[in-house]
Amino acid sequence: MTAESDKIIKIGILEADRLYPDLISDYQSYGVMFTRLFQQLPGWPSHHFVFEHFNILEDQWPTSTANCDAYLITGSKSGVYDQDEWIKKLTVWIQQQYRLSTPLLGICFGHQILAHALGGYASQCDRGWGVGTRTLPLIQPPSNTAIANKETDVTPSISLIYSHQDQVSQLPPAAQRLLGDDFCPYAAFEIPSKVLAFQGHPEFTAEYLNRLLPRRIDSIGPDTLQKGLASLTQNTDDLQVAQWMIDFITDAVTHA
Repeated sequence: MTAESDKIIKIGILEADRLYPDLISDYQSYGVMFTRLFQQLPGWPSHHFVFEHFNILEDQWPTSTANCDAYLITGSKSGVYDQDEWIKKLTVWIQQQYRLSTPLLGICFGHQILAHALGGYASQCDRGWGVGTRTLPLIQPPSNTAIANKETDVTPSISLIYSHQDQVSQLPPAAQRLLGDDFCPYAAFEIPSKVLAFQGHPEFTAEYLNRLLPRRIDSIGPDTLQKGLASLTQNTDDLQVAQWMIDFITDAVTHA
C-alpha cells in the first residue's frame, strides 16, 4: 500500500473508554490497539501516517493546533444515550467536524454515536448481546473500494469480532448501509468521503475478547457467552476492514 501523495497524514484517535486494569499492561489502550492493527497491514507506509491519541474521558480533546487530517472514535462501555458530559460534548464535536468535512471513523460505540449525532438513532437492542466472531453479508463495499469478482453469484461477507448490546437502529439521512443481517441490520455504514463506521471490532483479537467477556457474564448470559467464546476460533477480516479504513482516510484527504 502506498499513499497517493507525499503528504503526512495525521490520524487522531479519540479514546472513549479505559481498559480494565488487568488488561492495561498487555494492551495499553484502545488507541494503541488501533495503531498496532494498522501497522500489521502489508506494506504499511509508516512514514506517511502518524497517530495522536486523545483520552476524552480525561477531557483531552483535539484543539485547533492538533492539525489532524481525520479522526477515529473507539468503542466504549458507555451508551450514546448516557448523560455523561463527555458524551454530550462528543456529540457536538462530531457535528462540528462533519460540517467541516473532516473524515470521521467509528468503531462500536464510535459507530453508534456517529449515527446518533448525524440524524440517525442508536439504542440498546431488545435482541440481546452480539458477542464473538460473526460473519455478515456485505451489502456493498465502501465507495472507494473495489472487490474482485463482485459481479459473480457469490455474496461477499465480512467476519469480525463483535461485543455489543447497543446498536444502530436508524441510519443518518445521507448514510449508505454496508453490512447487516437480521440481528444487526446496520452493522456498517458510510457517508461517502465523510464517515465510515463499523459495529464490529477489527482491533480486537480472540485473546483479548477471551479475557474481556467473562467478567460480563451476568449481563450477557452464560449461553450467549459460551457460544461467543467458542466462535473465536474462526478467522476474521480485520485487516481487510483496516485497509478500507486507511483507504477511506487517504482518499478523503488527498481529494479534499
